[in-house]
Amino acid sequence: MGVGFTDSKRQYLAVILALLISFILRMYLSQFEGHWMDIWHFKEWSRAAYLNGFTYFYTSVWSDYPPFYIYILWLVGAVYKLFFSFSFDMNTPVFAILLKIPANAMDITAAFLIFSIVKKYKGFRIAFPTMLFYAFNPAIVYNSAVWGQVDSVFTLFILLTLMFFVSRRPELAGVSMAIAILTKPQSLLLLPLFAILIVKNHKLLKLTKIFVISAAIFIILALPFYFRSSLFLLIKAYGAAYNEYSFTSLNAFNLWAFSGFQKPDSMVFFFLSYRVWSYILFGLLFVYVAYKTVKNEDKKSVYFATAVIFFGFFMLFTRIHERYLFPMFAPLAVIMSLDRRLVPVFWIMTGTFLFNLYYVLQFSYMNLPVPDPNTYILLTAGINIGALVYTIYCFSTFRKNS
Repeated sequence: MGVGFTDSKRQYLAVILALLISFILRMYLSQFEGHWMDIWHFKEWSRAAYLNGFTYFYTSVWSDYPPFYIYILWLVGAVYKLFFSFSFDMNTPVFAILLKIPANAMDITAAFLIFSIVKKYKGFRIAFPTMLFYAFNPAIVYNSAVWGQVDSVFTLFILLTLMFFVSRRPELAGVSMAIAILTKPQSLLLLPLFAILIVKNHKLLKLTKIFVISAAIFIILALPFYFRSSLFLLIKAYGAAYNEYSFTSLNAFNLWAFSGFQKPDSMVFFFLSYRVWSYILFGLLFVYVAYKTVKNEDKKSVYFATAVIFFGFFMLFTRIHERYLFPMFAPLAVIMSLDRRLVPVFWIMTGTFLFNLYYVLQFSYMNLPVPDPNTYILLTAGINIGALVYTIYCFSTFRKNS
């Protein structure tokens, strides 16, 4: 008698098929023009990494990205030169498509990770549609497959950090956190909360082990780029990247959109600059989120806390680009499976985020700056503010409803 498919095999076959369809869809969309400046920078960095090597990368080309994604761009450059363009032609369509593959692959991996996490708590019937919501989320797809940005890479490592922390594997959580920080500076937002929770849950010997392993991974990955200089230049680069765009809102439909785009955040409002106000607002939110998370005995609340932190960062900080809402969606997808009140937030923010990305990209095609907000943008920013307030409320009562 032949061996038939078990329910488990059918489930994973459905998962593989769905993710494969999502990847094919993304590859089709990758042929469309993305954000020309971002794509051009990735082309330059890929070429420089492959031809000049890691040691001379930052001296041979301008780049405000930390080292980890440069490894991926080196690999893309190697594949492109060896199989598609020996002369390393920067202007072929296939090069742009190749550059979009890593971000799309990371989205697919994150979707599977979301499935695995949710299945553990809620079973296949909840985990599968949650995975689909992420894998086929139009804003997530648009950011990676059309725009061509790589926010999915550090988002995946943030999600891994949370998963490893909740499953009591703090060393792996520390490694994932180190790689996330080496991918995008926004990952530093989670570091204080992560450190507080690690200190709360582990003794000194364990803390030392986590720190040593995480620091070693960070140094090993960063050292090839700074072998002839100093790792302190990397730390300095994080501050330089933040200070590079000292404006209120960099096309993000957030609180500061009401003051207009590309306005200096040194402007004074009620005796304090917009930048200082953003520190105060986000600082208060972070302290509240950290306090509630530390008090909550349910470790799964860290998914909720992370979603609120990235949401609040996008909405309350100055110097925010339109794409900085992206890392909120992965932890939000996990937590909405545990708290159904967040399902409307997930889809409302999908709509406003997609509109924000699409609107900005249209002006990129015309090589024009995004003009000051109109009624549609201000309405969208207002909806985002309302969604943030509601999300904070849900977070404050999560223990009662989880």
